[in-house]
Amino acid sequence: MGSAQALLLPTRPALTKAQLRGFLAAWGGLALGGMDSFIYALVLVPALRDLLPHSGIPATPGATGYYGGLIFAAFLVGWGLSFVWGPVADHFGRVLTLALTIVCYSLFTFLGAVAKDVWMLAAFRLLAGIGIGGEWTLGSTFIAEALPDRRRAMGAGVLTGGFYLGMFFAALVNHTVGSRFGWRAVFAVGGAPILLAIYTRYAVAQPPRWRERKLSTGRSQSFVRPHLNLFSERYRARALLNIA
Repeated sequence: MGSAQALLLPTRPALTKAQLRGFLAAWGGLALGGMDSFIYALVLVPALRDLLPHSGIPATPGATGYYGGLIFAAFLVGWGLSFVWGPVADHFGRVLTLALTIVCYSLFTFLGAVAKDVWMLAAFRLLAGIGIGGEWTLGSTFIAEALPDRRRAMGAGVLTGGFYLGMFFAALVNHTVGSRFGWRAVFAVGGAPILLAIYTRYAVAQPPRWRERKLSTGRSQSFVRPHLNLFSERYRARALLNIA
């Protein structure tokens, strides 16, 4: 009976080396993105205590809360703007774009270490948000296209869990580095994921589904058109219908 039931249960195919490398790159990118997302929340108070006076603003508790919230809002706006990566990934490939999103958020998190005022830090956080939002989206797309059908749901769940594990990494960095060297050093450590971007670019293969689609559609597809389509009559009508 047991053997008969086993034959009826769906089997999950083992991942190939290429699939495993791709999954680890996407998972690592999202986990380190979670770290770079949460870093700011941990160093907000000491960072603004230093930066507000350089911005001509008294470092009062009220000002710290107000401008700290504005900077966090800028980060979320950047996350919302991460849709710009979609056409890039369609045109240049999932792997290169995934690597670029990691470069984006690691570079601008690192630059937080040299911010001279709150406005500079807000600009860096906005740009980091564009990278982290893009990594989340591209990582999920990569998993959907690279893994076998019966591995996809579990892979997506494990992938998303990596982001929250990254928050633990951020707390660990703040505890070990921030407590000794200050908030700027914490932002500097946030630049470490750029090493993963190099690995992703040169060790990960394009998903077969993307290669097949690219071959079928050709390379003449416009890079700008997907962005312009967002404002077409078709999508405007759909947006108005959803609002109604």
